[in-house]
Amino acid sequence: MEWGGGHYHGYAAAGADPCRRHSLRNAQAMDRPTSCQARWCITAIAGAAILITILAGVPARADRVELADGRVLEGAFAFLPGVLVDPFSEAGEQATSEPILVCDDGLTRTMVPKRRVVKAEKTAGDLGMERLLVPQRVATGGRRVAGIGSVLGVTPFDEHGRRILSLATGSGRVDVVQGITEITPRWVRIDGLQTEKPLQLDMRMATTSIPRDVLGRVISRHVDRGDADQRLRLVRLLVQGERYDDARRELDDVLADFPDLGHLARERKSIARLASSRILDEILLRGRVGQDRLALRLLEEFPSDDADGEVLEAVREARDDYRDRRERAARLVTTIRDRATRLDDAGDRAAAEAILGEIEREMSFSALDRLATFERLGCEPTMPPDRSMALAVTGWLRVAATENLKAALSAVRVRGFVRDYLRATDQPARAALLERIRNEEAGDPATVAGVAAGMRPPLDPPPGTAGLHELTVPGLDGEGDVSCLVQLPPEYDPLRRYPAIVTLHSAFSTPLNQIEWWAGLPAGDGTRLGQATRHGMIVIAPRWAREHQSTYESSAREHAAVLHALREAQRRFSIDTDRVFLSGHALGGEAAWDMALAHPDLWAGLVAITPGADRYVTHYWPNARTLPIYIVGGELDGDSVRTIAPHLDRGFAKGFDLTYVEYRGRGHESFSDEILRIFAWMGRQRRTFFPQVIEAVSMRPWDRFFWWLEMEGAPPRTVVLPTDWPPPPGTRPFNLEAKTAVTNTITVRCGAQRVRVWLAPELIDFTRPLTVTLDARQLHKGPIAPDLEVLLEDLRLRADRQHPFWAVIESRRGGKDAAR
Repeated sequence: MEWGGGHYHGYAAAGADPCRRHSLRNAQAMDRPTSCQARWCITAIAGAAILITILAGVPARADRVELADGRVLEGAFAFLPGVLVDPFSEAGEQATSEPILVCDDGLTRTMVPKRRVVKAEKTAGDLGMERLLVPQRVATGGRRVAGIGSVLGVTPFDEHGRRILSLATGSGRVDVVQGITEITPRWVRIDGLQTEKPLQLDMRMATTSIPRDVLGRVISRHVDRGDADQRLRLVRLLVQGERYDDARRELDDVLADFPDLGHLARERKSIARLASSRILDEILLRGRVGQDRLALRLLEEFPSDDADGEVLEAVREARDDYRDRRERAARLVTTIRDRATRLDDAGDRAAAEAILGEIEREMSFSALDRLATFERLGCEPTMPPDRSMALAVTGWLRVAATENLKAALSAVRVRGFVRDYLRATDQPARAALLERIRNEEAGDPATVAGVAAGMRPPLDPPPGTAGLHELTVPGLDGEGDVSCLVQLPPEYDPLRRYPAIVTLHSAFSTPLNQIEWWAGLPAGDGTRLGQATRHGMIVIAPRWAREHQSTYESSAREHAAVLHALREAQRRFSIDTDRVFLSGHALGGEAAWDMALAHPDLWAGLVAITPGADRYVTHYWPNARTLPIYIVGGELDGDSVRTIAPHLDRGFAKGFDLTYVEYRGRGHESFSDEILRIFAWMGRQRRTFFPQVIEAVSMRPWDRFFWWLEMEGAPPRTVVLPTDWPPPPGTRPFNLEAKTAVTNTITVRCGAQRVRVWLAPELIDFTRPLTVTLDARQLHKGPIAPDLEVLLEDLRLRADRQHPFWAVIESRRGGKDAAR
């Protein structure tokens, strides 16, 4: 029997100070049964003839809460006044405000702001989650492990489910003998065992984090193969864990060993239907993220033996849709070729055939929709070939449709000039290209922005193997270059936009470790089979810290290493800039938290694993108003929990989009257990780049760009460099505010020496007069025109081809205001 997957990863940490344990008002149901004998726990349905089809849909926990972002939490719930507060303590009982909702599902305690709850349901209790108790000599005396510091090593589990966890403490190395004592579909309980010097430790791990062969051996030793009742309950446990193939194989063995249970054969079909539905869901996911060739191959090879009619019909529909799209693409290319050959003008015909060759080379399932307008209008036999060809060309470029072939081919030339402009390294070359764009019929800002958004990345990627590329990124002057690894998903298509994760390594770790955490280890052919691969995400891992660096310096060098790496990746790979997440582990998590708050306009969200939080994070908390944050930590990681608790409490009290997940009985680790829930959370997040209201704070000179507002020269009393930390008493961050109105007005409050208001069609209407007010004085009033040079320079410098700025209004104190 096979089970689960994945491995346990220990992360080095500092300190082993005691930490608190939550006590939930209604968490008693989460406690394990008190019997020390091996037995199965079942509360809802007893007997051998269990109905698998019903049990598979039963929730594993009593209560359900739906959050504003659509996530659903299930478990035992309580309200807390603070992250470190025990609700049964005197402080908890007397608290007048309880802004935190905490959900305990046995493995983790997930905390979210109470304000984010939109729906709550209470059920009758635990409705039958199977639990296998494994007999072990659990430590009942000795000290309780109150904090886990540095993990020196961990041995593999033996066939009895035992291992040794070695910890570094102030008094030296301590070995904790542990054993698996309880197995559930979602989590496994690992207790400290009785030894000469016993240590009590109740640790929880995701069931999928235990190697499948290990868990299979442990389960096999504690299931009586001659007891049909136990065997069927094992089937139920596997079903609840959504291990349908394992459950089906186990049920087949049960039916073979116990012929009198033949009436349960129909339950095998139920499990098979669940398994086939799960396979179909995975195939459709791969198709949604751009792995169409894989999806089509799996659909054509879909196992039909045990799938029901409904699933097979869905498979046929998905497969036929792929085949239809493939046939449509071939038909459209043939039609375009016909239109191109019928053009009268030889020059137009040559230019059209060149773009046709590009379409033939780069056509893909995801690129097919570029020809939607041509397919709808341009394929009419009565339409003149030049007008038809114009629709094909403008559709392929993703610019405004036109039936004017001269204008369409001009847009093709503009795209080439834009690419050359973004690749040019000297100003005279860029000036010449700008003039050529202006002389083109299609050289207007809307077309330039359109071709920039729809074209391949302007710079070519460096050579790579199995999607892994290494970039050399310029650092700050005098600091040297920065190396950066980029892992692409399978079937990467430069004409498709991909979400991305920028991930920062911890101290004494490497960018490759971060690639492996997100995208998995390479298989025999070099491909990675981790969750980033599965979800079609690009992973960007810069070497942001110096070798042997053990503390985060909050410096311009570190910020530049990360931001320059992101921009260089955007120049070379097709990244959806509205779905870029910043992440980090430990020291990298501390850096990521600071950088996310310093540049909140860049990220769709922050994911920090066991981070610290200090210095600027203490003052930058207002910048989290629009930034979704997901923090993961361990219950026994005392130093980290105490460090971040005040920042979490503030975010919860403000009702910010904040999630804190704490693993029970765990210390300072990498928490690969959480990766599935992290991806589910990321799938719900998207950046808003043109907010109508901006409210932000800053204390460093380089933290000066916030969405469409840029400032420079904040009052000296508000600026504190990292080398001057801590700030003098009474120091307050610099505040800036801006808002837009439907009347085409912008109001800015910002007392900096220099202010730039960047403009784009998503923010204002360029066809109407614009009024901009800065600190109660009129900065601009009247018409405002897009500026091609501003547009192109913004594309070159910020490398955000989805949201370029078309104009800028600039104010200098004591100087002349300017609009471009």
